[in-house]
Amino acid sequence: MGIRNLLNKGFVILDGATGTNLQQSGMPSGVCPEIWITGHKDIFLQLQKEYIHAGCDVLLAPTFTCNAVKLAEYGVKERQKELTRELVALSKQAVKEAGREKPVYIAGDISMTGEQLSPMGKMTFEELVDVYKEQAEYLSEEGVDLFIIETMMSLQESRAALLAVKESCDLPVFVSLTYEENLRTLYGTDPETAMIVLQSMGADAVGLNCSGGPEQMTEAVRKMKQVAAVPIIAKPNAGLPELIDGESRFRMDAETFAGKMMDLADEGATVLGGCCGTTPLHIEKMKEKALLHQFSPAADNPVRALTTERGTLRIDLDGTFTIVGERINPTGKKKLQEELKNGKFDIVMQMAEEQTDKGAGILDINMGMNGIDEKERMLHAVELLSNTVNVPLCIDSSHTSVVEAALRIYPGRGLINSISLEPEKIEKLLPAAKKYGAMFILLPLSEASLPKSFDEKKQIIRKIYEEAKNIGLSEADIIVDGLVTTIGTNKNAALEVLETIRYCKNELNLATICGLSNISFGLPERAYINSAFLTLAIGAGLTMAIANPSQELLVNASLASDMLLRKENAELAYIDKVISMDIQASNGIQGSNGTHASNDVRASQNAGGSRSGQENTGKLRANISEIITAVVKGQKEKILELVKASLDKGTAPGDIIDRELIPGINRVGELFQEKKY
Repeated sequence: MGIRNLLNKGFVILDGATGTNLQQSGMPSGVCPEIWITGHKDIFLQLQKEYIHAGCDVLLAPTFTCNAVKLAEYGVKERQKELTRELVALSKQAVKEAGREKPVYIAGDISMTGEQLSPMGKMTFEELVDVYKEQAEYLSEEGVDLFIIETMMSLQESRAALLAVKESCDLPVFVSLTYEENLRTLYGTDPETAMIVLQSMGADAVGLNCSGGPEQMTEAVRKMKQVAAVPIIAKPNAGLPELIDGESRFRMDAETFAGKMMDLADEGATVLGGCCGTTPLHIEKMKEKALLHQFSPAADNPVRALTTERGTLRIDLDGTFTIVGERINPTGKKKLQEELKNGKFDIVMQMAEEQTDKGAGILDINMGMNGIDEKERMLHAVELLSNTVNVPLCIDSSHTSVVEAALRIYPGRGLINSISLEPEKIEKLLPAAKKYGAMFILLPLSEASLPKSFDEKKQIIRKIYEEAKNIGLSEADIIVDGLVTTIGTNKNAALEVLETIRYCKNELNLATICGLSNISFGLPERAYINSAFLTLAIGAGLTMAIANPSQELLVNASLASDMLLRKENAELAYIDKVISMDIQASNGIQGSNGTHASNDVRASQNAGGSRSGQENTGKLRANISEIITAVVKGQKEKILELVKASLDKGTAPGDIIDRELIPGINRVGELFQEKKY
């Protein structure tokens, strides 16, 4: 029975700690663990045989930091392949000498490199994939049965390692992250988001390790269970560490540890092991209890959700309506075109912020224009926006290579706009959606033309749906475009879209999306037509629409529609919006483009100290230095330009630091603490 089958039959027992046990046996701190183990084989073999006798199903080969980056720190990078061979051979030897009849699977152990990814560090995503790919290939060559990627603090680094393994072989892969007390990784990812992203990319099990003792994992496991379609890993420490005589000690005894691990099993964890401070006795006691404990396999429950690196947007067919912000598209926007030609992204950042402030739940990103490298601009935009806004991105390009390149580096679960029945889209983008765990917009177009009837449209939808299912995608991965045409040339245009929405929701259980503006093309007072059409579409079950969230009539119509349809919390969203508009109007606060500027007011209050709500707009705006704003928004090039201009005007360097740079940095710190950045 392979490890994948074992996951569905009962609890899978991993081994326990290696590092803390080897330290107890004499391994000093600061040495390269891989080198020390090869020089003390008997000690390591004895530990692994004890874990086998304790009843573990999976034994981790000691290759935790056997990657090129870590080994280079110890000056032994050139020995990576040799060390991998030696270390895996030791685990194989332990299995052979233990002589247990029941199979013991050997896992190639992979963890963080310690290098930060761009833009915070110098390493690119592709360079990191290559580092992990080299390690995965060496491990695969030595005959490991599976891979365990563990103790990860970054979702993006976890993605890189998972991609590297899956591009190297077809062995099972488990991925485990470590979380802080606030239930987020060091880089801000919550448990639900990690589960959704990694299981969508094909991880066979996802969970957490280290992260304190079993009790500290309870809530994280519970949250993962709500969205899990694969087994959940729980591999905690032997309680919280205590500092004794200058050393960290883990004092939870084996019996207590085993009992608390069954509490995690009750919450949904089925792959159980031990991290720092655990011993073979901890694993033995846990195994004994697991054999008597109720087991429930992972639910086959695909989740309809998009994510950023730091949060999740659940998409409920009966939930509140979502706006996909359409403005980041150079078509017809001369200023944006000029900036993109010059490699600048200030307007892109501004548009992203304005749309999210106005309520966009997703941002559509399109870089299609002549005279630029579209792929390069798209990758830069995705990298920038992934680090500055916390709404999912919709990757929009007519070139399949651009879409795939963007999905590869996007540190969450993105949306593809779009896949039609064109052969290239089917052959390239459907596999890309599967590989990178993306959702996609199904565009009911054939290679020839628009569908000539509703029946033809249904046939195209079903054909693409079947093609998606054939490669392992599900209904939860698909959002169907209603394909809006103009009512000026087709009087049935709106009715046909409404019929499509009802068909997709009620008969196929598929989410739907529309581009609204086509419906009113060529007609006067288009905003009224678009808003009326939107309310009808929401009533028919429309899930989301690509639109400009600055159009108040449209946004308010959607909020009112949700409220009238008694969608959850819709009345609160509507009232909050109306109250916010009333307050802004009574204060006479307008943004530079005619939109309300409540966020600018809040920024001035946070950056420059508390201010009375009675102060006039001019004073509020005077307090919002452009430099402070650029710092808060992370606009590096603009900060340099503004500081230079301020110096040229005679402003003292100390004043720029004290009054502008430091307040901006402080605000970034506040946003980080609030988990918004």
